[in-house]
Parts: sequence; structure tokens; C-alpha cells
Amino acid sequence: MNRAFNRRGFLVGSAGMAVMTATAGNRAAAAQSTPVGSATPSTGAVVAPTTDTAISGQIRYQIVPSGPNDVSVIQDFFNTTFRETYPDLEVVVEPAPSGSGDPLLASMVAGEAPDIIDTWTSRATPYIDADQILDLKPLVDRDFGVDALADFFPWVLEAQTLESGFQWGMPRYVNITVLWYNRTMMEEAGVSEPDDTWDQDVYREAILSLTQKQGDRTRVYGGHIPVFAYGRFANKVEAWGGSVVDPNDNTQAIFDSAEGQAAAEWHRQLMIDELAITDLQFLTTGGGSEGVAGALANFGAGRIATLEEGFYPFAYADAIGENFPFAVAAPPSGPAGRPILGSADGFSIWNGSPNQEAAWEVVKYASGPEFQRALVGLTGYLPVRRSVIPEYLQIVIESRPQLAEANLQVGLDLLETGDPHERPLFAQDAEAEQIINAGLERIFVVGDTPVDYLVELADQVTEAMQS
Repeated sequence: MNRAFNRRGFLVGSAGMAVMTATAGNRAAAAQSTPVGSATPSTGAVVAPTTDTAISGQIRYQIVPSGPNDVSVIQDFFNTTFRETYPDLEVVVEPAPSGSGDPLLASMVAGEAPDIIDTWTSRATPYIDADQILDLKPLVDRDFGVDALADFFPWVLEAQTLESGFQWGMPRYVNITVLWYNRTMMEEAGVSEPDDTWDQDVYREAILSLTQKQGDRTRVYGGHIPVFAYGRFANKVEAWGGSVVDPNDNTQAIFDSAEGQAAAEWHRQLMIDELAITDLQFLTTGGGSEGVAGALANFGAGRIATLEEGFYPFAYADAIGENFPFAVAAPPSGPAGRPILGSADGFSIWNGSPNQEAAWEVVKYASGPEFQRALVGLTGYLPVRRSVIPEYLQIVIESRPQLAEANLQVGLDLLETGDPHERPLFAQDAEAEQIINAGLERIFVVGDTPVDYLVELADQVTEAMQS
């Protein structure tokens, strides 16, 4: 029963081609909007990288769709707006394959993979280990000067690069973990809305106050904190003052520290003993999704009061509709502070692509302001470009008016002030993640294992990394 938690297993209602093309077509007018938040650069125009707009050919781009119409909408964008800049370069958009095993890796080994793929850290590392991802660092150094890189958030670029310096992608969008909450439930339970003063003690009491039970069964969960997933667990260990990986030796697991066990116990009590935060069984009951889709569906139906989840505004707006007012806040702090789990999903190029230079032109364009504006209009994702931040709220609220009162400014502020960062990586990160997730399942899913099992689990990971 080792289910891997997929933070992208959700459905975002696509706004369709009209929104995407309108976003691109109105970019000049939108650029005159009032700057929003501190994440906006104060002066200076965006410097473009070196490009070859005369390049020709056909590129296959495999996306991980977030909505049912994403393939057709993004395809239309590449057929129209993109071709204004690259008239002789065709991009064919296709969805990531489903099925057992890893069909993408199989296509890579067979020499038939798409040129460009959507990736994030845990998706990229198995392909990096198999030598199937192109190192983009030499291309970045060649085509991007310091001024051309200045429009990216520095941590976003760092999140695309391994400790060795290998750059597996260019940023596609920013995701940060925040706290979404049902305002009606907060008011009815007499719980004040979360703010910067919330710590783990206030958070615990709020979750317990928001939880509604019928006998031994939980009817409404006070919270959703998916610590059964390694990335989320790593963030909580950090909030309690520990780390999952020795910063001086990425083969050494240290999440079994006193801080790591304390973080695990805080969450284990709420999940297993109190039945106050969701477990994996709840999310999958009735055939539901074990990922973000299951959490969103239950939040929208009023079965969860608060969610620690990614910054997916359109997904929340579409799941909730007019059911209740909702908003977003920064995650409550732990004993050691408020580390913000941030990731920058990226565009990766297959190492075996026969069209690497043409694929690189597509990637440069897609990580640039033009496509970033369009992606905001389609999904509500946070852009990787500082220059798009002033337009963000305008684009999002025009598409989903119910988000006007959702306090989305929190996400923009955290980009700059929250020190978002990815979890640290092990030497063989994909293998480590698999071992850790299986161990976390014993504590947080099966629920029959005490947190001191983390000592044995850390030893297993260290042995695997050093063997």
C-alpha cells in the first residue's frame, strides 16, 4: 500500500483559449497596472536572453495537464502567439502518458521521448539518475547574462539546480505551501482567522476546535497536513529546528533527531489519536484521489476546514464555487520558525533529443514573460518572473472574481519575504524518497508505529545512500 502522494493530482478548471490569448494580447495594457507587493523589481526593463528566432523544426512538448483543456489551450498558444516570434518552429503539445510503470522513461530508453517535458524535483531526479535529462547550465551561461537572469527570483533558479551544479530545468511556475481556510467554519467555531502570530500551539487548538465528530467518526476535519508525503514531512522537520539531510554529507539521513521526532509526534497525535487532520484513507475513500484533488474536493464540500497545500487559486475557486467564502494565509510557524516550502516546476530537455537547440529556444520563450502571463491566465499559478508580478492579481481576479477577497497577496509577499526553498536532496534522492515514504506510511497511514521508528528509517536511508 505504498501510495506516492502526488501534489499535482488535481484538476484546475481551464479558462480556455480566450483567457490565454487575451492575457497575451493585452500584455501592453496590463503592464500599466499598479505594482502589487514587494516582489516587484523597482526599476529597469527586462533583459532578454540571446535567441535564434530563425531556427526551424518541430518540437514535441509533453505537459502534465492541470485541467481537461490544457493540451488544446497551450497548443493553440504555441500555434499563434509563439509563432509570431518563431515563425518556422512548430511545437506539438501532448499529455504525459498514464499507465503502469514509467512510460516516459521507457520512451527515453527507446529513443522515442518528447524533446521537452514538464518536471519538478521529485519527477526529474529519477531521469537525471538514468542520464536522460540535459544539463542546461552551459546553455544558460551562453545565452543569459546577469541582467537577463535578474528577472527570475534567485531561489527559483537555485531550485532547478543540483548541488553538483547540474541544472535540470528552467522555471515554469512557482508553487509554495500556504494555509487555505474556510471563513464560515472559522466564524462558526469562534476561531480567529490565521495571521502571523499563529504558531504550532495556536494551530493545534484551532484544528481541534474546527473538528466535528459524530461518535468516533470525524465528520469535518479541522486540518489537512499531508506529512505522509516526504516533501511535506521534511518541511515540518525544518519548522521544528531539524533537517532531513546532513548539510555536510548528503548520504547521511538525520531526520531521526529529537526535533524530527517531535515534529512527527505533533502531527501523529492530530492524525491518528485525535482524528483531527486528514489521513490517506480518508482522501481515497470512495475512489477519491490521494493527492491534491482529494483534498480540494473535500475542502470544497465542507469536509475539511483548513488545508496546508500548494498555491493553486483557480483549483480552489473551481472546487468551492459559491459554497463558502475562503482565504489564504501564511503557514503557522513551528518552534524554530516558519520555513516556506517552495518549488519551481520546470521545463526539462531530454538528453537524447535530436533537436536540443530548437528545444532550448522553446524553453527560453516558455520561461519568459510572454508565456508566464498566459500561464497565469490559464491556471492562476505564481509566475517565475518578477516583471509579471504587478499584473498577477489583475489577471487572476478578472478570470475568477471570487478570488478578489481571498487574500492572494499573501502568496506574492511570501515569494519575497518568506524565504521559500525546496527540501534538501539526498545523494540518490529518488531512492531515498521511496524508502522514506514507505516508512512514513507506517506512522501516518497504517498508524501502528511510534515515531521513534524514524531512527531505524534514517539508518535504512543512510545505508542505501552509502552502499
